[in-house]
Amino acid sequence: MSSRSPLLAACFCALLASFSLSAEPLHIAVSVPGPGAASYLPVELIAKIGADKAEGAELRVVFSPGGGNALADMLSNNVDFAVTGMPAAMSVHLKDSRVIALAAVNDLPLYVLLVRQGLKGKVNKIADLKGRTIGLHSNSTSVKTTSQQVLELIFRRGGVPPGSYRKVSIGRRWESESLMLRSGTADAVIGDEPHATRMVEDKIAFQLLHLGDPETMRLYAGTGFLRGALIGRRDRLESDPGKSATMVRIVQRTLKWMASHTPEEIVDKLEIATPEEQARMVALLKKYPRQYSTDGKFSSRQLAETEIFFIDSQLGNPAAESFRVESMVVDRWAGRKD
Repeated sequence: MSSRSPLLAACFCALLASFSLSAEPLHIAVSVPGPGAASYLPVELIAKIGADKAEGAELRVVFSPGGGNALADMLSNNVDFAVTGMPAAMSVHLKDSRVIALAAVNDLPLYVLLVRQGLKGKVNKIADLKGRTIGLHSNSTSVKTTSQQVLELIFRRGGVPPGSYRKVSIGRRWESESLMLRSGTADAVIGDEPHATRMVEDKIAFQLLHLGDPETMRLYAGTGFLRGALIGRRDRLESDPGKSATMVRIVQRTLKWMASHTPEEIVDKLEIATPEEQARMVALLKKYPRQYSTDGKFSSRQLAETEIFFIDSQLGNPAAESFRVESMVVDRWAGRKD
């Protein structure tokens, strides 16, 4: 009997190992604005560095025109999670309390107000855009996307009240953005990096305001809000907490990998098409080292700033003004810091 025990044990271990190797990975789908948006770069990196496989999962990324679309994908059961601007998720939460935040992805919003080059000298301040047409990646009447909230806040404070300008959807791809500005279909856009930098370099547009600039952050309270967050659904978390826990670990693994690698190493993994685009992304990562969270933890200070931004950007909306961000934050796995 004793002589058989080691043999049986060895067979059992071999069987377990075989089962582990052949086990089907946990399939996870996430919707995110893009491709190529610097703010959501960590999501595009996940599969390229194997962060999903390291957690026994296989991630499928679905790109959408904007944060509102990504959240709609999640609520329509097309994907498991979304990574979007936290203010956009807060806007949706007002109507659907299932929407929750599971981890922080960004640490610094880099929205840019760009004005088409033909208006150089005519538009010198935000008030000069009254009566003009403004482009947004996603213009929704049902969901206030983060870029919509940014636009309305800076315009209202700049003396351009709602209703005194037109909004059009411009899409997220470079070809769409640049064409709208070149043709004059849009006079200005709320842009995103790295396209914003390329617009300025190619003299398609000039920068009027950048949320990443320290001076802008001093002028506008709350502009250090949580730009990108991993968003899930409370009902799914309750029915399958393991999938949410795994996705949070994948995000944290990716962010920690980014924090320990150089901008050049990060960009090399992205397999960007041209040397010019590679150089632009490297320069952006070097200029804004605070752009991404390093650990996925929620910052209590940043959440407070996000709440200030959200309430201020939706002035006159009683539901938004009484909303408290803590009601949708689930930090069970990501954790919290000051």
